[in-house]
Amino acid sequence: MSGYTLEEIAQMLGVSRERVRQIEISALKKLKHPKNRQKWAAIMDLLNEISKENAKRSNGE
Repeated sequence: MSGYTLEEIAQMLGVSRERVRQIEISALKKLKHPKNRQKWAAIMDLLNEISKENAKRSNGE
């Protein structure tokens, strides 16, 4: 929901702006937790491979 204010998100979800802020903080903590580091590394590797393949296709290879 990038580009939206906390207030806009709160209205869409039917919760308070403060609750949206709390959810955001909790989600970011989970994403940054060390136990997820390997998962994120695997995701990034996959995204890099996809980008390389897309570049090859764009160049006619």
